[in-house]
Amino acid sequence: MKLTTSAIILGFFAAAKAELPDIAAITSVDPSSFPSYQTGGLIRQGSNVSNLVTRQDCPNGQSGDGNCCATAPILTWGDAYSGGPGISIANGSPDTYYGFYIYENSCDSIPYKYIWIAGGATEYITLPSNFAGRITRGTDAMNLAGVPNLLGTWFEFNWQPNGWIWGDISLIRGCDQGVLLWTTDGSGAWKGFTQDILANAPVGAWAEKPDGTWVLAPTEGPTADAITLDYELSAVGAEYAYLDDSHGSPVIAGTNGFFATYWDPGTM
Repeated sequence: MKLTTSAIILGFFAAAKAELPDIAAITSVDPSSFPSYQTGGLIRQGSNVSNLVTRQDCPNGQSGDGNCCATAPILTWGDAYSGGPGISIANGSPDTYYGFYIYENSCDSIPYKYIWIAGGATEYITLPSNFAGRITRGTDAMNLAGVPNLLGTWFEFNWQPNGWIWGDISLIRGCDQGVLLWTTDGSGAWKGFTQDILANAPVGAWAEKPDGTWVLAPTEGPTADAITLDYELSAVGAEYAYLDDSHGSPVIAGTNGFFATYWDPGTM
């Protein structure tokens, strides 16, 4: 019997709900065995884009189609997978709920959707097939306050008309800990990192979140920090995360429209 792509993903997701992914197996795939891209089909929000919303608010409060910005975020505790585009999020904390906030490009003040995931659990998120944006760690107090909170690790992604999903792990806006990204189309492609790079970061590489939490500073844009960039080039590497426009090929593509992610316990 030949399994369809949807059946393979359903099997993957059912298993993932029960246990965390095998990180060692995922990262054991030789990066030279799959294509990597500097940008490819990924639509990034540039580091110099204003923190203010650059598109009009949606009349109905919700968006996801790239034409306007949400004014009322959607809370989900996990969506049912029925085929089509989507993302799985594994919370690497053994016992702590974490919040994850999904923003459309150029809509920085209010997330399109958000989810809280139990420690050690994996949940699935459905999104429109033309969605382009990012997922970040966060808290309701910061991320639902109606103001941009850009500082932290970004998982950037979007779909193209042919159904492929493109993405990377970006540290250009800061780093609040690692994220691992991989495909589920059989290619074995992966990017990102899981090592703790905050623990040994040098003095001068830090920036403060609105709640007083200290994380690694941005590497591009008006508040870019050269100390942080130099440190992350050695601690992570430009082939595994987007650090600036001058280094590496940190982007991968999934031909089945589905990415899986694992999030280390972060600094909120």
